Amino acid sequence: MLFVPFLIGFSNPKRKIKIFVPTPRIKMKLREICSVRHTDKLQSSRVWMSSWNHSGKLIASCGDDKTVVLWAYNEGKLEFVKRVDGEHEKAIRCVNFSHCGNYLASAGFDAVVVVYANGEHGFEQYSRMEGHESEVKCCAYSPSDEFLATCSRDKTVWLWQMDEELDYNVSSIMQTHSQDVKSVVWHPHEQLLVSCGYDSAIRFYKYDGEDWITQQRIENVHEGTVWSAAFDGEGNRLVTVGEDHKIKLFMRSNIGIKSAENDTWMKICELEVENTRWPLYSVSWNATNDLIATGGGDSKIRIFKIAGNTAENSIIEHLGVYGKHELEINSVSWCPNPETPTLLTSASDDGCIKVWNMDIL
Repeated sequence: MLFVPFLIGFSNPKRKIKIFVPTPRIKMKLREICSVRHTDKLQSSRVWMSSWNHSGKLIASCGDDKTVVLWAYNEGKLEFVKRVDGEHEKAIRCVNFSHCGNYLASAGFDAVVVVYANGEHGFEQYSRMEGHESEVKCCAYSPSDEFLATCSRDKTVWLWQMDEELDYNVSSIMQTHSQDVKSVVWHPHEQLLVSCGYDSAIRFYKYDGEDWITQQRIENVHEGTVWSAAFDGEGNRLVTVGEDHKIKLFMRSNIGIKSAENDTWMKICELEVENTRWPLYSVSWNATNDLIATGGGDSKIRIFKIAGNTAENSIIEHLGVYGKHELEINSVSWCPNPETPTLLTSASDDGCIKVWNMDIL
């Protein structure tokens, strides 16, 4: 067993000195299981995202070639299933599955959002949504799949609602950022949404039963762009990563309140990643083993863990660099299936989608 050095740290300058007791660190290895190329087109090889479906059996990837590719993960291999082409006119920035597994959404630089439904011939276009005035950077389904959130370079976050006839309609348009909105992420259990912006800010939104409202605004979260955020499995903590190659931890102010939708959030601590000057672009928090994975401009996959479980004793531990691509990493994502929680997928400018397994040694 390895042990974390004895640390003294400050999570808030107004608070007293906190003594962090050394905790055992388990030896781990992130083992590359397989790697595939999204496309053979050398001039448009960048892969923007790879995303698991919620059973952990399918991965969708998207990239500069304007296509979505579906891969079946089976016994350590990624097997090509289908390429969906012709729905976007420019690069596809994001792709995400619904929780039920019946729908897949893609967001493109052509300002269009496309929803695909899984039918007799696999995933095919089901709905095409237009309205954003510029590149759509991210799309994500709410825990109930009733809402689809999208965000854009046009500084807005849109909430699309599926009605009883299974059609998508605009529920709300949120205009709370002053710059490009880079990503959106949902609370794991509640109708609570977080957006991350080029304006260094994050926003929390909740549904009041009739409309979406801004629950909280937090400014100056990072020095520069806030690229991505992720909740823990219980939804009581949130991490963000940004241009300043820092990872920051936020926590609910009053966990005694049953609903996170009615609580406020506060920053607890932060950690600057050493030996890099590159941004951290993507973060994923494992709901089963609590490990946090990041990917960024230096092409490295880093693993973190939160030591402590209260506002007073929490600290971010950098466990190390465990994986690498040839070029910038645009997305990392832990497998959501609790039966295979040690699987991780990553996507990179090098054109590859990789699947890794975190081995406990």
